[in-house]
Amino acid sequence: MHGHALTNVRGKLGDPMTRKHKVVRMLAAGLCLVNACVSVARVGPPSQDHAWRVYLGSALRAPVAWESVSADPQPVWRADLGRGIVGGPALAEDVVAISQIDRQVALLDRATGEVIWRRRLTNNVGAGPLLADDRVFVATQTGNGRAYALRLTNGKSIWSGQAGDVVAPLALGETEVYAASAEGLVTQFSAHAGTRLWRTRVSGAVRTAPVPVPGGVVIATAADSIFLLDRSSGAVRGRRAMRGTVLAAPALFADSLLLVGTTGGRLEALDARTFEVRWGLELGSGVVGSVAVRERSAYALTVRGLLWTVPLDAPQSARRVAIGVVARAGPAPVAGGVFVSGVNGEVALVDEMGMRKWSARLEPPVVEPVIVDGRMVLAVSQRGEVVAFR
Repeated sequence: MHGHALTNVRGKLGDPMTRKHKVVRMLAAGLCLVNACVSVARVGPPSQDHAWRVYLGSALRAPVAWESVSADPQPVWRADLGRGIVGGPALAEDVVAISQIDRQVALLDRATGEVIWRRRLTNNVGAGPLLADDRVFVATQTGNGRAYALRLTNGKSIWSGQAGDVVAPLALGETEVYAASAEGLVTQFSAHAGTRLWRTRVSGAVRTAPVPVPGGVVIATAADSIFLLDRSSGAVRGRRAMRGTVLAAPALFADSLLLVGTTGGRLEALDARTFEVRWGLELGSGVVGSVAVRERSAYALTVRGLLWTVPLDAPQSARRVAIGVVARAGPAPVAGGVFVSGVNGEVALVDEMGMRKWSARLEPPVVEPVIVDGRMVLAVSQRGEVVAFR
């Protein structure tokens, strides 16, 4: 199958604005500087049934097992947001939520890629957003960073709460929001009202998404440790030292098995309640992005461009293939192959031998995995390009 290169099309400027139009635009810009600015092109839906509660949409960090894609996906829309994209997007049935540099959050129409609204926050956004019911959840950086719940219809703030320097994705439980900061602060908020329910400090900066597990929440830190916090109080119930730093959210399989990759090249399967090691595997070089789990196999990429497939029940049967892609994003396994994203802008679907079955190219760099949801393949560039394939 042939790869399909995407051509970046830039629209030409129209006639010069009249002096009146310039004045109006200058006044509007001034208002945005004075107040947190919501730019509304149109109104979003009142709520969505398809929630995006955790980084990459699933605790498995992979598309759900029944998802399938075309053997030769074609682009159906492309959006150039004009500003860089931070973290992974969040998808619901009708919309796509995206975090951007320059303090922006944008909501796009899933069918067309058109911008519904943009919201400018007080500080830069640290990671991609989450989405549930009638709101979008996001957090900002710097020492006075905050977690926000934004109204899905127009981006206006429902609540915000002080969370610290949040550079990691948030996580949503059934009724709570977890934010973890570079200062080691972990905060649980009420998703409905934004009330701070508890706050705990752990050793080391947190740069990966919290992982809600039955009865608790798992936090990985740059101090080469992972912590298990009590869900109701935030008390530390367990801690385990890791051989290397965990830089991406662990995967959770069947609510009981944590799959963790480290910069030290170690892939470990841990009991989610006790942190007991079920098995460990040396991959030879550091793991990039999140480990993904599909149909009882774990998938991991290393800095040397090796794609590992590890059966959960027989890790000694692990196999590896060279994919010829320099990646910072984790793999996205689907029926018939694995999507990989290269920092050079290439997005490819490779088979079990590492051979390309399909590829496309975005503006580099691409540092987030593609999202596969409802037969849609969504890829984002750090430069601000968003492309949907089907």
